[in-house]
Amino acid sequence: MASRIGTLLTRIARSYVLFVVIGVVVGLALAPVAWNATSSDGTVAVVPVAGTIDGGTSAGVSAMLQRARSDPDVKAVVLLVNSGGGGAAASEELYLQTKRTSREMPVITSVDAAAASGAYYTIAPSDHIYAKPASTVGSVGVLATTPQALEPTTIVSTTGPNKLTGGDEREFNYVLESLGNAFIGAVFEQRGSEIQLSRTELEQARIYSGTQAVRNGLVDSIGGRQAAVEHAADEAGLDSYDVRVMRPDRTVRFLSRSNYVASTAPNKTMVSATYLYGEEPSGPVFLMVPATYLNTANDSARAVPRPTAATRLSPSPTVAAAAGGTHVA
Repeated sequence: MASRIGTLLTRIARSYVLFVVIGVVVGLALAPVAWNATSSDGTVAVVPVAGTIDGGTSAGVSAMLQRARSDPDVKAVVLLVNSGGGGAAASEELYLQTKRTSREMPVITSVDAAAASGAYYTIAPSDHIYAKPASTVGSVGVLATTPQALEPTTIVSTTGPNKLTGGDEREFNYVLESLGNAFIGAVFEQRGSEIQLSRTELEQARIYSGTQAVRNGLVDSIGGRQAAVEHAADEAGLDSYDVRVMRPDRTVRFLSRSNYVASTAPNKTMVSATYLYGEEPSGPVFLMVPATYLNTANDSARAVPRPTAATRLSPSPTVAAAAGGTHVA
């Protein structure tokens, strides 16, 4: 009997030791997974700047940069740029937003296909600029069309002497020159000794390839978005980090009635705005509904027999409702 008890205790002891060993091995195997899942030191925010820089683009990118600055988890920003420029005021706004962001955290730029004119103005305050060999960079200058004088017809008076003509051409050229000087001055201020071009050469507003731009100092290095993200993380001192691609705030857009008529909305009836999201990432689509369809819906509703007093008291399985208003809510 004692022998059997001893044998049983020995087996239990061996099983316990084996269980402990297996537990330790499994724990060591899972430890790196658990560590990696919770060891992020911060986030690198990627902010796209694409297409023509106009008021809408400026507002969207500015909002994304502001969200990055106000998020305590974001430690660095990468500007992913593919733009040939745009409006002077919109480009200057993005320049100021980039400059402000670079004061608070590292800002690294990755030029995709192009960063020309106003787009280069936007990225000038970056701490480091990457471009691909075939990227288009430069065109540091301002382009504008001369205001055309109005042909007087029935106009009998104006509130100012330059209302019809747009002003003196010399004054217009002075304004244009001032904008150009501000642009060029900002590039020299931000790029400093990196620029290997004289002011006269930069004023020529030439376009350069990515390789040429590295040689003349408009770009720092040849590389893509991955190099930019890694550089941003290094500048922020992040050993382990997350990458978040920022998106514009959801905004309201309006469609013309003709676009609504041509849409795939079933029977052209009032539908949820989510039905018309399409591929537009910026948010829901609001639109004016064609008055003809509103009238048709109202006529159909009026054609439905009115319920009697008796039937009003009992629930109806279907309710006929006319579409009202001129927007989808």
